Amino acid sequence: MKILENAPFKSREGVCGLLIFLSVFVASSCSTNRNLVYFNNLPPGGDTAQIVNKMSAKIEKGDVLGISIMTLSPEYNQLFSTGAVPQVPVATATVPTAAPAAGTSTSSTEPMRNGYLVDENGQVNLPVLGKVDVLGLTRQEAQDKITVEVAKTAKTPIVNIRFLNYKVTVIGEVTRPGSFNVPDERVNVLEALGMAGDLTPYAIRENILVIREKNGTRTMQRINLADKNVFNSPYFYLQQNDVVYVQPENNLKAKQADGSNYRWIPIATAGISAIAVILATLLR
Repeated sequence: MKILENAPFKSREGVCGLLIFLSVFVASSCSTNRNLVYFNNLPPGGDTAQIVNKMSAKIEKGDVLGISIMTLSPEYNQLFSTGAVPQVPVATATVPTAAPAAGTSTSSTEPMRNGYLVDENGQVNLPVLGKVDVLGLTRQEAQDKITVEVAKTAKTPIVNIRFLNYKVTVIGEVTRPGSFNVPDERVNVLEALGMAGDLTPYAIRENILVIREKNGTRTMQRINLADKNVFNSPYFYLQQNDVVYVQPENNLKAKQADGSNYRWIPIATAGISAIAVILATLLR
């Protein structure tokens, strides 16, 4: 009792203060600071102008191309609109939508589409024209090449080409991992992550891995989303079939998975409550 007479907590208000202090201490001791900010080294305020260097997608083996050819000849057009185009399945796409209600799905499967498959020799087999080499060409270059070929037998042709299977894949610490079709052939890392529902709080933003395969060669590059210089990376804009892997913070994930480091919190809380009750009783 003499010890308590000299204690700073000689009232119920003091006991409440002690309880609050200990509770805050317990809560803060199990929290972990994570950097969740993108581009945190950008200068504050003002506009930042930057030239965008976007590489055009090149046609590769296995691509599926939607090719539309129109001329002044109805008979000629009919040759390209008949069953000469084989049915080719388009890769399953996860369509980004608004946040769904619990238990609902956010993905849908694209239907079968008509398209021209780029074969192992880098060629597409077109009606009338036969096989045309398109491997390594951009979409515009392929359009120009086929237009020249069609112009040999028809007047004023109009050729339009688009990729039917242009997709990127996002896996790892994102909300909705999956493969995503890109209709306009232009997507950067931020847009791909947005399609996947953005990074989770456990994602390492400073170490995003982009995996790319070109002409039988696989390259891998890590980019830092906390650094403004990421915009200058050749991997910031994605190409077809790129894979984006988001690495988790293993320590945080382990704590979340087993909760072993938090099992003592109920015991500590109960102990704090018991101390508070004892002190309040002795100080009456």
